Amino acid sequence: MSTGLVIAVLSSLMGGGLVQPICTPRDFQNAFRNSIQGDNEFIAKVIFDDYAEQVQAINAGETEKENATPSQQLAIELQYATEADMLFDELLSSLSAINNDIEWRISIANLRRSVLLEARKFTNPWPATVWVDVPGIATVPDDVLFQIDTFLLNNIDKDRTERFMASALQIGGNVLKCKAYEKQSMQRWCEYLDIIAPYIDEEVSIALYPQLDTGEEVERIANWIYKNSNDAKVHESVLKQLSIWKTIKKKQNDTIIQLVINARKQLGFDPWSRGCGQQADTAAYKVKNELMQKSAEINEFDNSTNNVLLRLLPEELRHSFESEE
Repeated sequence: MSTGLVIAVLSSLMGGGLVQPICTPRDFQNAFRNSIQGDNEFIAKVIFDDYAEQVQAINAGETEKENATPSQQLAIELQYATEADMLFDELLSSLSAINNDIEWRISIANLRRSVLLEARKFTNPWPATVWVDVPGIATVPDDVLFQIDTFLLNNIDKDRTERFMASALQIGGNVLKCKAYEKQSMQRWCEYLDIIAPYIDEEVSIALYPQLDTGEEVERIANWIYKNSNDAKVHESVLKQLSIWKTIKKKQNDTIIQLVINARKQLGFDPWSRGCGQQADTAAYKVKNELMQKSAEINEFDNSTNNVLLRLLPEELRHSFESEE
């Protein structure tokens, strides 16, 4: 199979949402970069082309879903996902046999992590419980990279099966069994959090907690003022207001993050995901209500900061800003 056809086939499978996990040529290239040279390059290409052909065969069962019930569709998708995962495992095993030096093993770990974490975005009743790809965002020591790799090897299969099972239980309305899977999912997320915690910076935090309010509107207004006002005093005042806003904003978001972590760790549910449906537990209701209250406070604070920033402008510039809205 030609390289162009390989790319077309894998892109088609991904676009159809049928097969996950799937390793694309881009995933492969990003993971290995300059690690592949000489004979290794030829062998790796043969291995990858063979993998692509086998993945294509999984698509043959697409028509099975046409007349299936939602629960039956999930069962079929789980079968596809399990088959795709087995092929991906075989791909990694074959690639691992080519070389055993540290750079090659790091590339294998990078490929496994990028592909499997992408696959977790599909059929996930708890989409907010992200296993964020920290090494793809920040620099981490090799031992941490391999620790993440070991975590994935030990947990990804069970995680996949339970995500599909919980989705089916969600459809069937079996809340109690669904909650049992949710609790186990939260435990895995907490275990992953323990591994990556020392490397969580602002960028990682945004990916790890996708529901956080980042205050984009405040940043946008400040940038507009910098661009359109030549008054140094106005710039200085904007900078001061932004500094105050960022300090308070961080404290507000840290409070929300801790509420979410406590809910997942202590109560075994994710307050940011619909999950198994309505939470009848009093403690869960309390957490959700507190999160709603904190979110409202953040929204009010952001709006107040926006107004303060706009009042720094002379009337003409303020009208100019409003006319662009």
